[in-house]
Amino acid sequence: MHNVAPTRALTRRSQQLLTLALVLGAVGVFLTVLGVLLQVIEFVVPTNAGYGLYNAARTMLLIVGILLLVSVVVMVIRAYTWKTDNDLAQITGSFLARQLDDRFTLIRNISKRETGYVDAVLVGPPGVLVFRILNEAGIFANEGPNWLVQDVRSGEWKPAPMQPTKDCVADIEKINQYLISRGVEVPLFGVVVFTQEAPVTQLKAREPVVPITPLSMLVVNLQPNYLAKDRIDPATAQRVIETLFQT
Repeated sequence: MHNVAPTRALTRRSQQLLTLALVLGAVGVFLTVLGVLLQVIEFVVPTNAGYGLYNAARTMLLIVGILLLVSVVVMVIRAYTWKTDNDLAQITGSFLARQLDDRFTLIRNISKRETGYVDAVLVGPPGVLVFRILNEAGIFANEGPNWLVQDVRSGEWKPAPMQPTKDCVADIEKINQYLISRGVEVPLFGVVVFTQEAPVTQLKAREPVVPITPLSMLVVNLQPNYLAKDRIDPATAQRVIETLFQT
């Protein structure tokens, strides 16, 4: 199996940080401009009883705005200095390379305007398999699209902080639309993979929308669905690979 990456793309975490930086940057610019405006134009005369409060408020607006802009600069620098490859996707690729033959290609770190960031996509005779890869520890239950995590102390189940099935389904749809827009139509599948093994990570599932699996059981758990049969010819697979490598 070929294990490749089209670009040294920003990881999902970096892109989320940049999105947050964009929002905070907009707020920071607004507060800074408003603070400067209030400093230049005296909307309350100094003799007014409320002038002290007014002066403190406009100064605070200016300070908060500047601090937000400084924070945005730090966040942008941090986003671009985080590792530009996905260790989890590399680990998954190394595992699959020992299990699958050269008819398969795993493409890591797909990051395009049309698709957003996708952990990895496996292309081979069975079609296209979209990965959502996690390194979470705990006891998780997946029912349909929803995920729960068990509190280790009370044993109570509560909504998990991540919802990888919904993320995976969204990634499948974006990859599908991207391929269709370039004249490539192929069967698409999805899988949620946890790189941590039991007892560190324990998984329970009932009617999952996409298969969920620990990494060690990935190929076994793909046998009833994605790996059940060949669906596309080598020429079509190559077209998919070339399309996903396009910038």
